[in-house]
Amino acid sequence: MHFDRLNYKPMHEGLELPQMVRVRQCFPNHSIKEPEKYLQSRLRALEPAVIGGLRGKRIGISAGSRGLPHYKELMKVMCDQLREWGAEPFVFPAMGSHAGATAEGQKNHLAQFGLCEEYLGAPVLSTMAVETVETLEDGFPVYCDKYACEADGIVVFNKIKPHTHFKYKHESGLLKMICIGIGKHMGADTFHAWGYDDFGPNLERVSRAFLRNVNVVFSVGMIQTPSDDIGYLEVIPTDRLLERDAAMQEIAKNEMPRLKLPKIDVLVIDEIGKEISGAGMDPNVTGRTERRSQFDGFQRVAPDIEKIVLLDITDAAHGNATGAGAADIISYRFANKIDFSSTYTNIITAKSFRMGAMPLYANNDRDAIGMAVANSFLLDTSKAKIVRIKNTLMLEEIECSVGCLEEIAEHDDMQVISEPYGWIFDENGNLW
Repeated sequence: MHFDRLNYKPMHEGLELPQMVRVRQCFPNHSIKEPEKYLQSRLRALEPAVIGGLRGKRIGISAGSRGLPHYKELMKVMCDQLREWGAEPFVFPAMGSHAGATAEGQKNHLAQFGLCEEYLGAPVLSTMAVETVETLEDGFPVYCDKYACEADGIVVFNKIKPHTHFKYKHESGLLKMICIGIGKHMGADTFHAWGYDDFGPNLERVSRAFLRNVNVVFSVGMIQTPSDDIGYLEVIPTDRLLERDAAMQEIAKNEMPRLKLPKIDVLVIDEIGKEISGAGMDPNVTGRTERRSQFDGFQRVAPDIEKIVLLDITDAAHGNATGAGAADIISYRFANKIDFSSTYTNIITAKSFRMGAMPLYANNDRDAIGMAVANSFLLDTSKAKIVRIKNTLMLEEIECSVGCLEEIAEHDDMQVISEPYGWIFDENGNLW
């Protein structure tokens, strides 16, 4: 679908955007040096009872849709180690309804991360077919990817982070990978149908049922750092899976990067995408969640933001605009990148219709940002508190308007690292 440029008289003609400065936000950083070697050492430290008897066995490794530092290298380490133990590894997409909810789409999604047979030396087996491994007493079905179910065992591999729709001791991590990733489109659709208020407890009981029926040899959990590296990595025996998932979730919550200013008039986000956050842009950063019952939990960890402007969709998202509905204004560029089929498949599965709503769109970046500033209830727009970020993962270096300088000076963990400068738009009114 193509959107035309709008013929209207902007309400912000003559508005001068305030100057900006670059700002460094400081966060805890525990990056693991050489994470591939670290993973290999932890795998080799597993008890013989865990890895014994793998020779000749087909072992599947779950591969999710989220971007992850050293993703393909870590997956190759696991494939190589399983082969060293005599197993026959394969990788299978475990991403619920993502990538258009098709087997081909999910395999192609992994390929863009370099996860292909040529690199891994192991097959990538993609299907949307599932097996029902158990049905709970209240009728809740427990699904497993067909290839994974037919294997002799699986390895659950996922990063652990706060979820974008609810708060609990288990959120987005290994249990969610079991319930929704490995459960494919059927699992994701069923799980979301039961609602977000009981999402956490349902993760626990469905995972326990899954583990009764599927041989999880071990799991690998990771936490990503604000500097886009691996901060924590654990190889977890299955009998400690729930315990360690909860413990690592607590670490992830405590060390998650955030915007430190308490009040922002306009937040400009250069890009959103499913590989950045399940919600396109993380509500833990923006405070924008559609779940009214969970609203307070997200507002406690995020600034008060009046307007959000989105400028682009990442190439890796392939037009999936999930999250746009939580913004106020999108750019012309953004509007014309939306793949409604992919977006709606994901949105309908997650039962999060508002996240797929289309906000106002502007004719260019200058128009979008100006519209937001002019309509943020400011008596003096020269003092507007504007923050610009690349995405909700990359928050160590951000841009802030000079109207933020007084509050920045009150934060020991924020440092201005440039002189003030003006906005630079090209001949089309865009930032790039």
